[in-house]
Amino acid sequence: MVTLVKHVAKTGKITWKAKVRKKGFPTCTKTFDSKSAALNWSQTAELTSLAPDLPPERLADRVSVGDVLTRYRDTVTPQHRGAVFETDRINAILGHAVCKLPMSHLRTSALAAWRDWRLLQVSNGTVLRELVIIRAAINRARAEWDIGLKESPLDKLVKPKTPEPRDRRLRDGEESRLYDACRKARNTYLAPSIRFAIETAMRQGELVGLRWPDIDFTRRVARLAMTKNGKPRVVPLSTRAVEVLMSLPRTTEYVFEGLRTYSLKHAFVRLTRRAGIVDLKFHDLRHEAISRFVERGLNLIEVAAISGHSGLDMLKRYTHLRPEDIALKLG
Repeated sequence: MVTLVKHVAKTGKITWKAKVRKKGFPTCTKTFDSKSAALNWSQTAELTSLAPDLPPERLADRVSVGDVLTRYRDTVTPQHRGAVFETDRINAILGHAVCKLPMSHLRTSALAAWRDWRLLQVSNGTVLRELVIIRAAINRARAEWDIGLKESPLDKLVKPKTPEPRDRRLRDGEESRLYDACRKARNTYLAPSIRFAIETAMRQGELVGLRWPDIDFTRRVARLAMTKNGKPRVVPLSTRAVEVLMSLPRTTEYVFEGLRTYSLKHAFVRLTRRAGIVDLKFHDLRHEAISRFVERGLNLIEVAAISGHSGLDMLKRYTHLRPEDIALKLG
């Protein structure tokens, strides 16, 4: 546990005393001229089990896998755009016994046991994303936190098979069934969000983060300041997309004020159940939108400008044309 105590001397000078307590170790204290310096030192002292002068190989004996993941979650993850999701993933990892192991005892076999346990709960894709976080945390600990490991135990771990890219599109009658089921939804923004996603190919995060100042009705465009690839994007708005926007109230700065990424995700899951639709995710609406753009006659360069894909190879994965529609064009 870390405690910071502010002290004001008679001369008016302010100092900060950092005190770190950890079960099984003596209390460690140190005084600093600034609060930030005291906090930085205390975080390092807590991670290294109050022994910052130990050699790296000894620190690996005293620091657990959970300690490393926790520090990564608290100090590195907040810098990432997907901080909320990454935090949730790390918290899920911390629930396994592997996190109680000292870093020096972390073996590939232990991570394999975690992998197999996790695969009973979630998909291959989720486990792969969590392995990326574990690798990043271990590499940060080895490179910057003086945790001595000769090699990463992840190097020899057999990863789950990468899932095949989804090619799910809306089937006959499913779109109308979604809108019918929306009438029973408590959130009135659900139906407009579905229509808008199909018209713009926006991702969930982009859609729920859209603000009214980002909309230019004169030019019929929506400006996205931050997207998944880190670059801004301007999305052209179809007549139907504009109609969706015009139907919404403007009580806050956010267009879809009643939705956030998690609430939209879970609301859509409940919606598909009510509609009796199997294996349809909200992100599949982006696939549907991009495929419709191509079917309307837009070329891949024009579609990429709307969707934000930087490479055509990735865009092709999202473009799923119906063979029967292509057959009609062949005559």
